[in-house]
Amino acid sequence: MKFRGFLSNGATAALVDPAGTIDWLPFPRFDSPAVFCSLLGTAANGYFAIAPAQGEAICEQQYLSGTNILRTTVRGDAGVAQIEDYLSIGRPELRRRVQSEIPLRIELHPSFGYGLVAPSIEPVGDGAVFVDPLGDEALVFVISRLASASAAMSAEPFAGRWTLSPGRYELILRYVGDSRRDLAETQSALGRETAEAEADLSAEDRSPLARNAAYWRDMPKMQYAGPYRDAVERSLLVLRGLTYRTTGAIIAAPTTSLPELPGGTRQWDYRFSWIRDGSYSAEALLAAGDPVAARRFIEFTLQCVDVQGKPFQAPFFHVDGTLIRGERDLGWLRGFAESRPSREGNAATQQLQLDVEGDFLWLVYRYIRETGDTTSLRAWWDLVRALVGWVARNWQAKDASLWEFRGQDADYTHSKLMCWVALHYGAELAGQIGDAEAEGRWAEAAQAVREAIEEHGFHAGLGHYVQSFGGDRLDAALLMMPLYGYVDAKDARFSATLQAIEERLVHGSWVYRYADDMLGEAAYPFVLATSLLARVHLLRGEVERAKELLGALIGSATDLGLLAEHFDMESGEPRGNFPQAFSHLGIVLTALELEGVRRTTA
Repeated sequence: MKFRGFLSNGATAALVDPAGTIDWLPFPRFDSPAVFCSLLGTAANGYFAIAPAQGEAICEQQYLSGTNILRTTVRGDAGVAQIEDYLSIGRPELRRRVQSEIPLRIELHPSFGYGLVAPSIEPVGDGAVFVDPLGDEALVFVISRLASASAAMSAEPFAGRWTLSPGRYELILRYVGDSRRDLAETQSALGRETAEAEADLSAEDRSPLARNAAYWRDMPKMQYAGPYRDAVERSLLVLRGLTYRTTGAIIAAPTTSLPELPGGTRQWDYRFSWIRDGSYSAEALLAAGDPVAARRFIEFTLQCVDVQGKPFQAPFFHVDGTLIRGERDLGWLRGFAESRPSREGNAATQQLQLDVEGDFLWLVYRYIRETGDTTSLRAWWDLVRALVGWVARNWQAKDASLWEFRGQDADYTHSKLMCWVALHYGAELAGQIGDAEAEGRWAEAAQAVREAIEEHGFHAGLGHYVQSFGGDRLDAALLMMPLYGYVDAKDARFSATLQAIEERLVHGSWVYRYADDMLGEAAYPFVLATSLLARVHLLRGEVERAKELLGALIGSATDLGLLAEHFDMESGEPRGNFPQAFSHLGIVLTALELEGVRRTTA
């Protein structure tokens, strides 16, 4: 299935459609307004296209090995063109390296404010400057001739169109966000860079493309050599591409408002660092041999802790650690597949979600266990104490659950499970540094949570655990119980729960997270839940079933190996925000755990 390619520079991300058109790009950060927004609207909302000047074309795409650099091969009637797209590491800049046997038509139509504000345009040399007339933002576009490109090049900059003769070029689009002075400095710098590139055509190994490729390829090597290597590598590249380099924050997805159900209202902004999603992602990176990424996320998240109130004032933050201020509708956009409204921000920032402290403390526990870094644990201890202590005092509260139900606060069993995780593993961490008083107190609180789960989260009449205390619904989040060591995977109560989930929420290899919520019936299965189910089967020793589930998960990815939040079993199309960290971390953890089983039994 073709959908879109994903570009990243660890500051922002872009999507490239199968024909090589960039239709989504926020500048300068993941959570900034987009300058190309036709993904959520129409061509009038901004795009950047490259196509043969005449005739039809067939396009194929692939990533340069080991990178987040995308190559689109365009086969026209009279020849072939290659476009290599990347976002520059360390710069708010998009580059499109072109090598073509045929004339190409360039259509560049940026906009500001998610397609709301048309730019003023000033032609400059072989390019143009696009300025936001209502603010201080601008985009500088430069065409650099890299080799033997004919001087013949037609330009209609006021229409956003250029025609390139056959040859090699670098198309550079750089964001400027401060002042006219900065704009002038940027134009001058780009002029010098392009002149140097045109004069030094032999220095291919020192080209911007080579340097950016080296950044991705020099990442810590993954600790995996099993049969799913390609899928694991692509998933790790996605997770690293969703990491904000400045702080170590990890966002849930690089998009907003791609719908769970086309034509419906289930679409949200995921361009923020969820404590839950980021902790799961950092755990996957840690397991794959990258403790530095895990540590950076831990330290970013600890910087968000409030020691005077609820430690995490919100379930997620901007990538700089500041709070999200609500949600607004982008009413001028028609929405992807007519799905309205498109949204900026996320109102779930105001929810109480009791699981997040446990999600994070599990990561801290795993990090300390893997690295033995008790020096850092001692340095973090006051903040860790604040987190665990708050859970000990507040675990009995009702919350919105990890699914962020709106207006349906309850005693969700998974939320209580994660309170147990926070207290149980918090006590173990206390023991490691000799805080005996905290260790005993938290262990006692963990036992109280366990007793509440067993009394109220288990439905005696149905014979299995349920979504919420006193309820009768199922929830795929219950699959996490053995993954955190709360129960053995073959425990009788959990086994009955697993059987009920497989009877009512599992369809072949796909798992629905629940039957319905405040917006109605769940339309599509949740990709992460399939990996949770596979990991449970591994713990039960049911390896073939786990392989079947992982194979289905990998087989559902797009032709570029990317996964969304949900999956349409009938059409094979991705649904929801894309690519989704949850889905890719599930591949990493499942493959690594399967490899561990394979080695043990070999």
